[in-house]
Amino acid sequence: MENNNAAKFAANSKALKELSRTLPIELGAIGVREFVGNFTKQGYSGAPWKEVQRRTPGTKAYKYPKTKGLQRRTTPILIGAGYRKRGGTLRRAVNGSTKETSLSRVVWSVDLPYAKAQNDGTDKIPARPFMGFSKELIQKLDDKVNQRIKQALSATT
Repeated sequence: MENNNAAKFAANSKALKELSRTLPIELGAIGVREFVGNFTKQGYSGAPWKEVQRRTPGTKAYKYPKTKGLQRRTTPILIGAGYRKRGGTLRRAVNGSTKETSLSRVVWSVDLPYAKAQNDGTDKIPARPFMGFSKELIQKLDDKVNQRIKQALSATT
């Protein structure tokens, strides 16, 4: 009996140790998928981003575009090529935004100088949040933690 309990304890200990190594990485990936998905949804936590002037009829940016062609009116917000730039820089930076994963915390960060202004907004730039904790993200993270703990403990019984 004592040998059986010791074996179960050893198996549980090994499973939880493995979980403590892999779970933070999985949580980091869930966050990145959520943040990159906000670019596809063109919004955050169910609320769409404010429309850009280049696509709003009657505005100066719509009437007098910086570049020619209709692409400026169809290119997604925060993904488009912009003026003389390669597009998608911010989204690519968000895709690699997991900076630290440990059992005690997961850190996501984007090092582009304009990322904070786009996410939080400024006097001249409306807030178009793409990173942050939303109810949906917290629920996904909680679900993953609960699922992985149950898997780890059930595999050893």
